[in-house]
Amino acid sequence: MKYAHINGTIVEHAQATLHISDLGLRRGYGVFEFFRILRGIPVFLEDHLKRFEHSARLLELELPYSPESLEGFIHELIRINDLEQGGLQMLLTGGYSEDAFTPGRPNLVITPIAVTPPPAYLYERGGKIILHQNLRELPEAKTTDYLVAVRLSKRVRAEGATEVVYHDGHWVSEGGRSSLSIIKNGMLITAREGVLPGITRKHLLHVAKPLLPIEERAITLEELFTADEVLLTGATRQVMPITQIEDRPVGSGLVGPYARALMEAFQRHLETYLNQRAGVGQTSLSKGI
Repeated sequence: MKYAHINGTIVEHAQATLHISDLGLRRGYGVFEFFRILRGIPVFLEDHLKRFEHSARLLELELPYSPESLEGFIHELIRINDLEQGGLQMLLTGGYSEDAFTPGRPNLVITPIAVTPPPAYLYERGGKIILHQNLRELPEAKTTDYLVAVRLSKRVRAEGATEVVYHDGHWVSEGGRSSLSIIKNGMLITAREGVLPGITRKHLLHVAKPLLPIEERAITLEELFTADEVLLTGATRQVMPITQIEDRPVGSGLVGPYARALMEAFQRHLETYLNQRAGVGQTSLSKGI
């Protein structure tokens, strides 16, 4: 990665720095967005910009740039890094703080990130999840607080899992880095409140509408264990079937028919999006696609 963006200025990636007084470092006070770059196109960028603004508002951080300016910064970074495939992260911190507690003017950092997609076999055989009791603070905001997910990443790998999914002892919420959906008796069920509003989840629901009925509501642990099919969604994993919950199989233990149909529908939807964005080039998102 050659270049990053800090507070309106392009800098060499190796020289990109913030002062140690920043609350993002001192208190973990900040929000971020991550999105894929495919064929040089930032995927679902308009949705990510809206969620970025919403997360900042929940933390009472004022975005120092308009959505149009952010879009311009992002396209510039893609161009000068010659980024055809990968990802970008936008980070808005609590800013520099003399007392290491009171927020200052937010710092905006945009950096390219290398992306390694999940192995193809997970989409053919399905992945495994583990469970952990945890309630995130301000779950509707995409904050930089990933303490639990990072701490458990070693356990996730050791158990051959792809994700940890959180619950409170009765209700299941979401994955450490993904949204959760289940299919039971031909119904797609996914939580709407008390979770991060997933961008890929939003587009999954769009493609699912013609295929099966949808309920947006909380999911119990019992419903998760007895689901016919389970899906995780996220920017990197896209739509991933889950066939094992710790030591329990999901349904038949095989990738189910709805999962396959939804994966195919999502890929068609993504292809249409990429073709449309390629057709309009750098046209502002405010003008639509």
